[in-house]
Amino acid sequence: MQRGSGRRTRLETRLNALSTPVFALDNLRTILFFNQGCEQLLEWSAEEILGQTCDYAIDTDTEECESVCNLLCPPAEVFQGTRLEVPRFLLSRSGKTIPCLIRYSPLADDQQRTKLVLGFIERIQNPQALPSASASQQLHAELAALRLSLRNRFRFSTLIARSPGMQRVLRQLELAIRTTQPVHFQGEAGAGKEHLARAIHFESEQRRKIFIPLNCEKLPPRELKQTVKKIFERDYDESIPLEPGVLFLTEIQSLPRDIQELILEHLQVKAASVHVRLMTSSPMPLQDLLDQEAILSEFFYFITTMQIQVPALRERREDLELLAQHFLENENRYQQKQVSGFAPGVLSLFQDYYWPANLDELTRVIQGAFEATTEPVITRESLPLRFKTGIDARSLGPSVPAPLRTLEESLALVEKEQILLALEQSRNNRTEAARMLGLTRAKLYRRMEALHISFDET
Repeated sequence: MQRGSGRRTRLETRLNALSTPVFALDNLRTILFFNQGCEQLLEWSAEEILGQTCDYAIDTDTEECESVCNLLCPPAEVFQGTRLEVPRFLLSRSGKTIPCLIRYSPLADDQQRTKLVLGFIERIQNPQALPSASASQQLHAELAALRLSLRNRFRFSTLIARSPGMQRVLRQLELAIRTTQPVHFQGEAGAGKEHLARAIHFESEQRRKIFIPLNCEKLPPRELKQTVKKIFERDYDESIPLEPGVLFLTEIQSLPRDIQELILEHLQVKAASVHVRLMTSSPMPLQDLLDQEAILSEFFYFITTMQIQVPALRERREDLELLAQHFLENENRYQQKQVSGFAPGVLSLFQDYYWPANLDELTRVIQGAFEATTEPVITRESLPLRFKTGIDARSLGPSVPAPLRTLEESLALVEKEQILLALEQSRNNRTEAARMLGLTRAKLYRRMEALHISFDET
């Protein structure tokens, strides 16, 4: 026993002394071995890495060992016994990007259950050009490359932007970081306006202060006014160590005029004593709101210092597959189940879909598919029923004659159709939809309830 133990110790010592980077992890994705070659390549010590659990997700924070561990994580297929060669962009502690090929070898027990995975790292020129990698593995490497590129160029590693429209947005965000002037985001619901506002805030000098989002459509006017007043007059909870840095007002088409005047008073007249930056968003152009007298002309000119047009998801098809992979890998974080990508044909379905609710809808579809799948990849069968119904509706056969209905049923169908059409044309702005239909907002809500039109349906 002692002789065998000594041999194992000598083997571990020899592996540890190799310049070839070698690591090992168990079936719970806990890193058990990290040799000298890994230490030299990634500039992290074994003491810092050993015992860490990795997830199949891209991270680009060089100050967190979690980033290094996640970049080493094998695809889910490896734990099912498949030996793989996977392209990766690894990140050293000093911030160097290292193109690599990782060879994963699963080691099984006598019941063919994977108990240990060995990883061998080889430096290469371009992981994205490897013909041996599967489509999902290539997409994982492509996502890593893009996030590292955006981190190095724009500092926005959490944004996915390869399409021309989003590249323009990134350049505008870069300018917005350098000022404290108001910023307005215009785009459809779910397009990611708040995420972009937060990206500006957390890369600016205001990052240590609080980012406060307020929805002008959902909050009652009295509560909204009291909250805005407290923020500007610094009348907030003194037990909170951080002070407000950004006030982000969404759906400003519903912002009452007296609150617009209150904001102008504090940010224009009392600007020297107020250190809160204003950011706003709306689903429709500000010029339309001005023409409809929904906003004051003084407020219009104040918040149009910098306007950022946020493209809808259907306008950034070049980003769609990378966004899907990004959201999927976010689901992997801190979960026992890991899903590495998408089965053939799934991403084509995504490209064919209209995505009326944009990024919010894509996130929900990925979350639902992640929960439903029992495979190492997302399959068509695991996609949510509502999404598959939307896809199938595009390929229906010729219409059949409508069945005869009672007059009451027919009128209800026409009314429901008109309400849904108004909501679609107003980009889900219920105040504007009510105006288009000649109703008060309260009456619109009552009719929607009577016709069983849910907010999810819009």
